[in-house]
Amino acid sequence: MPNRWHLGNDIVDLSDPRHTGKARDDRFLQRVFSHKEREDIHAAESQDRALWNRWAGKEAAFKTISKSLGVPPTFIHPDFQVTIFGPAGPRGPAAEAGAVPDSPVTRFGQVRYGDFRLPLRIESVGTALHAVTWIPDPGHDMPPFIWGSQKAPGPKAGWKEELEPRFSQQEWGCVSHRHSALARLAARRAIASSMSVEEDVLEIRCGPGKPGRRIPQVFLRGEEVSVDLTLSHHGQLLAWAYLVPPQLKGR
Repeated sequence: MPNRWHLGNDIVDLSDPRHTGKARDDRFLQRVFSHKEREDIHAAESQDRALWNRWAGKEAAFKTISKSLGVPPTFIHPDFQVTIFGPAGPRGPAAEAGAVPDSPVTRFGQVRYGDFRLPLRIESVGTALHAVTWIPDPGHDMPPFIWGSQKAPGPKAGWKEELEPRFSQQEWGCVSHRHSALARLAARRAIASSMSVEEDVLEIRCGPGKPGRRIPQVFLRGEEVSVDLTLSHHGQLLAWAYLVPPQLKGR
């Protein structure tokens, strides 16, 4: 029961050593990016950051399209074509510059997929890169969504025994691994705060499908509600974006 926006998000942890120098991997670039995207990456001051900006846009758009269609499409990465618009906004220098931003830097763009034209918003701070896409609404420039991210605590043995009691049975069936669980807990806390309700009356369940590809669904006191939620995790980072309709706040 998502809102009309169909939010999708993705986070990239640039501190992962496997992400350094990936812009020099020609086989990877050919497999993932269109010719125009590869040109834009090679023209950027920080090619790696330009690459992962576009990767995150594709991943976020895949989630938006999956919600809109009701079923995930075949994920052929070059079919999701990302364009980043101009310089960053007033909060800092361009996110594709070589320097790592100490304060949030926001860029905007678009992801094209078939007949879809999805707005894209990317926030970079430090080594975190967080992208959100949505279905455009002619009456609004951008949905009033809330997004956030945080670093996950370090690895811990026995995490299942520790975390499982914090979920309902339906929720736990949606958890694929530790970071999946932690992202759901962080998002649930944030949504409860936005709705002005106790966290224990909320659940984040999921639709059918393969682990990692199931659309999150928000339930309030056992009833599905139209909170549009998207989750992501990568490396040591957890991320979420959501939109709570005004009529649900304080219920």
